[in-house]
Amino acid sequence: MDATTTHLLEKARDTLLSAQKAMPAANDVDGLKDKLQPALERGYFTPEEDAEIKQLFANYLHLRGALHQTLTSLKPLVPRFTLKSDPDTYQVFVAAWLSGCILMRTARYMVTEFYKVKPVRKLLNQADPVYGIPLGIFDAIHKGSTVPSTLLRYLRAARLAESRKEELNFFEKDPLTGPLLLCLKEEQPFIENQKRTHAKAYARCQWFRMRSRPSKQYRAVLWGLFEASGRAIAEVRNPLHRKRVSKKVLQEVAKVMQPGDVLITRHDDAMSNLFLPGFWPHAAFVIGTEDQRQKLGIDSNLNASSSQAEDPLCIVEAKKDGVLFRSLEETLYVDAFTLFRPNFQSTEDQKQAVERAISHEGKLYDFEFDFTRADKLVCTEVVYRALDGLGGLHFELIRTAGRFTLPAEELMKQGLKKKSLGIRLCFGLKGNHLLSEDRALNLVSRSLNI
Repeated sequence: MDATTTHLLEKARDTLLSAQKAMPAANDVDGLKDKLQPALERGYFTPEEDAEIKQLFANYLHLRGALHQTLTSLKPLVPRFTLKSDPDTYQVFVAAWLSGCILMRTARYMVTEFYKVKPVRKLLNQADPVYGIPLGIFDAIHKGSTVPSTLLRYLRAARLAESRKEELNFFEKDPLTGPLLLCLKEEQPFIENQKRTHAKAYARCQWFRMRSRPSKQYRAVLWGLFEASGRAIAEVRNPLHRKRVSKKVLQEVAKVMQPGDVLITRHDDAMSNLFLPGFWPHAAFVIGTEDQRQKLGIDSNLNASSSQAEDPLCIVEAKKDGVLFRSLEETLYVDAFTLFRPNFQSTEDQKQAVERAISHEGKLYDFEFDFTRADKLVCTEVVYRALDGLGGLHFELIRTAGRFTLPAEELMKQGLKKKSLGIRLCFGLKGNHLLSEDRALNLVSRSLNI
């Protein structure tokens, strides 16, 4: 065996032994499905549940990538569906066959099992740069593991391994191939099961493709209509109107606000007020100044696709141009606002909330207001995904126009009733005055009719 082949087999052996142990197991998937049952009954995932699903899937994708790379490196060294008498060919085949077995087994229970759960399937098809999940990867893996060509190659390799069983077992004590043959014995029950179920898997794949194509076209058209109308409405303002928040008020707010605070705002002249419920329509999340974030131990550049949140950028806010870092002057170019402070139980909760908010920077605005997806966000969803589940903070999504969502006023009401949000300041409810604590609480409560 030449040095190149030996090196490839050593690398393949190490990768395969690690992958078989680290790959999410069927028990992991079943356990997660049991834990998610309340969410499925509820109709949406909390940010914590969302993160747990994506983390499991991200781990799977990372290991899947390593296995694919191993298989690609070995393919040129073994003839297709035949084996020469050369011992090197047998050893390479064992490594390549084990790679295919692990890939097919894990694809079936990671994708086939979650395929039956529509909310999970929808979630895992969304792009998420934080977890390294590409757009549409769930569908791609499902298709790749069930198309006839893949199944045919798999079954031919299985027959070849069975017909050359004696020759392959000759390498049981080999330091390179022996450990891989032991792994293949562990895979054998799945191999036999795969032979019986490949026809059913292909039928499910074809049915999925038939159903998903028209629905995807419909969603694309519908989203375009929502985006066009949403942008038009968001841009309508009274050009003669002068905003009531002054520079002096901005200076006072800057002295008080801290990372993790929430700003709820209102434009008196916005046409969108006619379409959004209540007096308070908009929300933004405070990530604080660079100095404040450093004291919490936060690295602002958490998202590789984002720019550094340098001063004076101290807000994460979703508007028609997307989820971006913004200055306080931009966010409070309004007529009225309320500054809330979450009742964090620790500075670690505060730090984690800010890191969550920063991780969403760069995403598109969701003109469909669909809180069940995390690749596009509306203003209150940034706040919801930053805070929900931390230190007892929890917000219930409500159905509005057939969708699960959380309007700004509902966010405020839940926060005040559960005492998870405390009011620090408000402006614009009683003339152009900046009020704090109890006076602010009384006026804001009246504006919410609570």
